[in-house]
Amino acid sequence: RPRWAPPKRGYFPPKPTPLLDSLGNEGTRGMKGMSVEQLKDLAEEVRWQVLDAVSVTGGHLGAGLGVVELTVALHAVYDAPRDEICWDVAHQCQPHKVLTGRRDRIYTLRQGGGLSGFAKRKESEYDAFGAGHSTTSISAAVGFEEARKAQGKKGHSVAVIGDGAITGGMAWEAMNHAGGLGSKIVVVLNDNGQVSLPTFYNQVQKPVGALSETLAGTSVEQGRGLQIQDNFAKLETSEGFQRGRQFLKAASKTFLPEQLSSAAAKRDEYARDFVKTVPFRGSGASSKGELFEQLGFYYVGPIDGHNMETLFEMLQKIKREHEEGLINKPVLLHIKTKKGNGYEPAQRASDRLHAVKPRFNFVDALVKDWHGPGQHLSSMTSSSATTATSTSSTKVFADALVKEAEADKKICAITAAMPGGTGIDIFEKRFGPERTFDCGVAEQHAVTFAAGLAAGGLKPFCAIYSTFLQRGYDQLVHDVALQQLPVRFILDRAGLVGEDGPTHGGTFDLSFMACIPNMMICASADEAELVHMVHTLAKIDDMP
Repeated sequence: RPRWAPPKRGYFPPKPTPLLDSLGNEGTRGMKGMSVEQLKDLAEEVRWQVLDAVSVTGGHLGAGLGVVELTVALHAVYDAPRDEICWDVAHQCQPHKVLTGRRDRIYTLRQGGGLSGFAKRKESEYDAFGAGHSTTSISAAVGFEEARKAQGKKGHSVAVIGDGAITGGMAWEAMNHAGGLGSKIVVVLNDNGQVSLPTFYNQVQKPVGALSETLAGTSVEQGRGLQIQDNFAKLETSEGFQRGRQFLKAASKTFLPEQLSSAAAKRDEYARDFVKTVPFRGSGASSKGELFEQLGFYYVGPIDGHNMETLFEMLQKIKREHEEGLINKPVLLHIKTKKGNGYEPAQRASDRLHAVKPRFNFVDALVKDWHGPGQHLSSMTSSSATTATSTSSTKVFADALVKEAEADKKICAITAAMPGGTGIDIFEKRFGPERTFDCGVAEQHAVTFAAGLAAGGLKPFCAIYSTFLQRGYDQLVHDVALQQLPVRFILDRAGLVGEDGPTHGGTFDLSFMACIPNMMICASADEAELVHMVHTLAKIDDMP
């Protein structure tokens, strides 16, 4: 391939990137000999590169900024592409692309003929598994690990999944299977407290669902408490600790009756879970490692996902203990991160700048100094970082639905973790959580839940991105159409979507909806027709 040259510049002031430059287009091999201090510096260079590139291309930003340290640590420890790293959703993969031989094309993200905004197998051998939709990474990692085992090959499989994606049922199906197989995968749970988009809006004051409550109890801001957990995680992944566990389990099998032996074998899990729930401020109170332990995982954490020293040490130990047989089960490493980390405007935005337009940092001049993470263009305000999470048609729909719901108390609204993108946040602002339901990243549940609401006498409007409704197709047919229940599906982002590519295109909706019996299909030509359509749908109460 052509000789490597520094990429073109975006709209952030230039920054020296000597470590990143040294990698060139050769992938991650040059990272193996770097010290922890060098890895920290490399992470800062990668963060700047992501910001500068996305200032040109637009697209997802906050999620990528939140996993910079994790991405650097993973590539420093594991031997990709031999060791597969499966990114869930993969909207956070810009740092991964910068490090894996694609920096010279990073300014073509989401452009015609350029890099995909998500992981894409055809694009690079480092993209082990394509993504774009949610909750697939653990299943893929288990598949890779079992394929390796069947062929007698060496290596490791890692899945990186967020606290939003893990609300999807497929993640739990995969963990159940992995624990039953004893598959030695590593699941990194990237917990940034951002389950929906946006997470906190109007009357919504906490992340969606009971799982977010289970994972709560620590945050990056509560430094002292999280440091306690960092230190405990280092202990529970140490070689001495693991050999001690093995010795005690072997001894209990030898000297105790079977019933007592089984109970004794669990004592270290209960003891470790107790330490993780002791009420030191920010030390993990309410974190339930036992939830994952009961699925056959070895749970480690929560730890600070921005502490390079801790990340690097934890991943090294887990990798080594899998290789040496000290841990013979899947491992779940729970890390606490901040979405948008290192860029103050992202920290101020309600959605942590989940997605942005090009020149999101451009106000009136680009001569201001940007010295690195934590600082920003001095004229920048959070309102100037415009997000690309809604369209005018979305707002027209939402306003029309609010008007109908004011006249009909049976109307309610459902979203699957996309209140901002579907306009349901506007509905929630008017009617609150009593008539608004965010199911998390769980389209299958959202569809059948809507069917239950309809069967119970309400008038549900279920607003889901067209491409994401594919995930609830069986429920659409079996639970809604066959029973002829009047669920109104609002498919946002129908048709071709351009920059986000084929994983996000609403390409098939007319085809897969039109072939379902008892399904009425409406498509508005303009905003006026859309308003009339919402009114008509509110009146139809005998078919989906």
